[in-house]
Amino acid sequence: MLGDLNLPMDEVEPALHRERVAALLAAGYDAVAVVHTAAGRLSEADRCKFQPLTATELAAARPDARRVLVLRAGASTAATATLPTATAANPSTSTSTTTGSSSSSSSSSSCHLQQLSRLHFVAADVVQAAQLGSGGANGELLRSYDLVSITPKNERVLHMACTNLDVDIVCLELSSRMAMKLRPPAVKAALRRGVHFEICYAPGLREVTARRNLFCNAQALVRATRGRNILLSSSARTGWEVRSPLELVHMAALFGLTRQQAQDAVRLAPRTVLAHAAARLAGRGAAAVGTATPAAGGDVEMEDVEAAAGDAGEDGKLQGQQPQQLQAGRGRGASGAVGAAATARKRAAGGS
Repeated sequence: MLGDLNLPMDEVEPALHRERVAALLAAGYDAVAVVHTAAGRLSEADRCKFQPLTATELAAARPDARRVLVLRAGASTAATATLPTATAANPSTSTSTTTGSSSSSSSSSSCHLQQLSRLHFVAADVVQAAQLGSGGANGELLRSYDLVSITPKNERVLHMACTNLDVDIVCLELSSRMAMKLRPPAVKAALRRGVHFEICYAPGLREVTARRNLFCNAQALVRATRGRNILLSSSARTGWEVRSPLELVHMAALFGLTRQQAQDAVRLAPRTVLAHAAARLAGRGAAAVGTATPAAGGDVEMEDVEAAAGDAGEDGKLQGQQPQQLQAGRGRGASGAVGAAATARKRAAGGS
């Protein structure tokens, strides 16, 4: 799955937005996320108002996007004609699914591009960051978005975002000089919870200083995470800032990722982030997706019980044998002492 999960929507004209989404569609991307940025205190004005683009709008934006839409429509039609339909077998399931689907998902399926919404929160202190905590007053507002991310402004907020907050992505300001240090406890907690660190490459295309800071900070982030849970996004404002997946793989190699890690950051990370967001929206919390970590003091298997019983039986046998062995040893020791005394008396009698 190819996805660009950072397309800022604030202060971007609709024509430019259609152009960059069409460019991503033409480059082969399967999912995009439109970002609304909030800071300070969340309010009803920050509720999701995202309306996905239709296939007609994307086809009118770029000719190559029209060709991709035709190809994907043909592929989906062929797959639908080949596979048996489930609507005739179970019409109630089809009706409930159609009723429960949102307008964004229906529009995304019509243009064969998954269009998601994302809330990006800039937190200056822990009081502001606490608004993204679980069970807060803004839970309904946060659930109106598909993804939730945060940009921490200091180390305390970064530690809080990595350990406690219900976020899917931590987006650091890599294109500027960072005053924060990536502490190992916070990074390990984020990796354990399945939170991803995002690297946005488009700011490095606009300015030389931003490009230098981007490469230096991205290499430091890769060293801190050892190349795990890295998400590559564009944060593009226009269509010309969009890069193809192959270019992203080569760019990720310059950040210090191995080839396999670079491919995972481009193809696997978007799917993992969406799975993490789905688990969060389902109420299962910010847990690592796809990781099986045995809990301490977990359930005991029957094989372990039988093994423990066998060990206890062996211990009982040994404990039962120990007194007998001690008594036998004592008997052998007593008879040996008697024999030695008799020999000594015979030698004394012979000498006399």
